[in-house]
Amino acid sequence: MDKQRGFTLIELLVVIAIIALLAAILFPVFAQARAKARQGACVSNLTQISKAFLMYANDYRQMMPTVGWVFRPTPDHAPLWTAMIAPYTKNRELFRCPEAANAEYGEVWSQRARLSYGLNWFWGFPYLSSMDYVVSLSKVTRPAAAILVLDSVPIQPSSEPYGGYMVTPFGIENRTRVLPVNKPSGYAARHSEGVVVAFADGHAKWFRGDQLYARRSNGTPILQTPIDAENQFDCNPAKLKWAVHMREIRDCP
Repeated sequence: MDKQRGFTLIELLVVIAIIALLAAILFPVFAQARAKARQGACVSNLTQISKAFLMYANDYRQMMPTVGWVFRPTPDHAPLWTAMIAPYTKNRELFRCPEAANAEYGEVWSQRARLSYGLNWFWGFPYLSSMDYVVSLSKVTRPAAAILVLDSVPIQPSSEPYGGYMVTPFGIENRTRVLPVNKPSGYAARHSEGVVVAFADGHAKWFRGDQLYARRSNGTPILQTPIDAENQFDCNPAKLKWAVHMREIRDCP
């Protein structure tokens, strides 16, 4: 009777090498598929959140929630925009991006820092005398391009007004304006170096992070700018509106 022949050491090493090679090829594919799935979940979250805003506005004579009492003394129990639209979502998990591991849900001022979705600050922060504290949806020009809510940057809670609950067209670092990508008060490019943005018409879409920050007419980023030129924040390659209810800028690059 013949003896059963086992694997030689060389054969085992070849099999192990093949398995390692396949793993090296397939693991990045699986990681990309997982990231795409999370991006899709984020798009779904922000789509539902933007529709909740529209339902809120429908119940309040087209008036939208405010960003928050930025740069003013604010009690810790003051409600954020999340609290205002939460009854229309009935699911707190919608407010947490699946790619933001350190994010937390919050409804009051003291919980503002850890939010992973932020409201465009132009909806409730009157930077110019021509702007309102609370924006009427009826005043918004191009709702399908008016930025409503997008991926934000959760931070450690602090006394600073910045946090994940709002997003500006610029970031803040050491009290100085910087490019907004992945900076406090800016937006988070955590989905394949891109940002999921929800709009005032109820839809959401992915954009590359460098497509959203404001440019001057010569194409350079706007970081420091005169107060009467804040509406130039609408000069961005994606042609989206930050200053949602102000005039259109026609000389953008």
